[in-house]
Amino acid sequence: MKFKRSVMIMMMLFLLGSCSLMPNKADEKKQGEPSAYIPVQDYTGQGYSFDNGEETGKFANQHRKQIVEKVKQYFRQKYHLDITVHQIYGATDAAVVFVESKKDPKFHTSVIVGIDLENKKIGDVGAYEGSVEGAITTGLYVMAYKKEFQKLDAFCTAITKEYPVIGRTKEAVDHTASTGGFTTPYYYTSTSDLIFSEAYHAFLHKESYQNIIHLIKQKPFDKEGMMITLTFFMEKKHSLPDKSIAKKVIDKLKKSNGLPPGNYGVYIKSNEILKRTGTAKKQEGTTSGVDDTILEPSK
Repeated sequence: MKFKRSVMIMMMLFLLGSCSLMPNKADEKKQGEPSAYIPVQDYTGQGYSFDNGEETGKFANQHRKQIVEKVKQYFRQKYHLDITVHQIYGATDAAVVFVESKKDPKFHTSVIVGIDLENKKIGDVGAYEGSVEGAITTGLYVMAYKKEFQKLDAFCTAITKEYPVIGRTKEAVDHTASTGGFTTPYYYTSTSDLIFSEAYHAFLHKESYQNIIHLIKQKPFDKEGMMITLTFFMEKKHSLPDKSIAKKVIDKLKKSNGLPPGNYGVYIKSNEILKRTGTAKKQEGTTSGVDDTILEPSK
């Protein structure tokens, strides 16, 4: 099954839309106000929010301990994983809980906990189908290509030294990264457990990581199988994205050797981001589905 980038986007929008998490008209007006934005180096997630989340957010924080335990139990029972809960936000009839796995496979994702304000009850934990499974699979993929991802980390660090760009703060990643995958201040990964179904099911059955890695590496390369999105922000406060930097970074990426195989997107974003969503004002770089950079496994 082809798992195209557009499907990933629809999955995330469906998840957000299902809880009425998309901005409303009042939010759109606020986005035009200077105070709605903040330089990325100062952003740790302050102001991040979902529609209709004020009352559910208060209730969730009053019952934080219970919600945290429910979410931890959900991951232990369903995925045999221990997680850290970084942040809880209120939404329509729900709390959105941002988590990170404690050990390998490493990933960030979010789940939803139902909240019944009328009866003051906390409901079940759930997630959009495939979102957590895909996040776990990206973590397994990173384990399979450990050395290659270390080189990607070094590549991103070198970019920030050569050009006036930076990444997100670690706190912003922990508090706002809901992409559902392995995430760093400079990039995030996304895939579906359907792409690497054998490896994912081997993980669920507690097979050795050696076998899981073998299953991932023996699978024929699929250019749509693993999306790796590099994201840099302009370092100068309040500055707009520099298109020339985006072109240079893409050229360097295409000439690099030993990086993880995958379908890459590269984006240089404005320094200022919208606090409510953590998204930049503007960006330059890859046009998804048109000029992605495909890096195949080394032979």
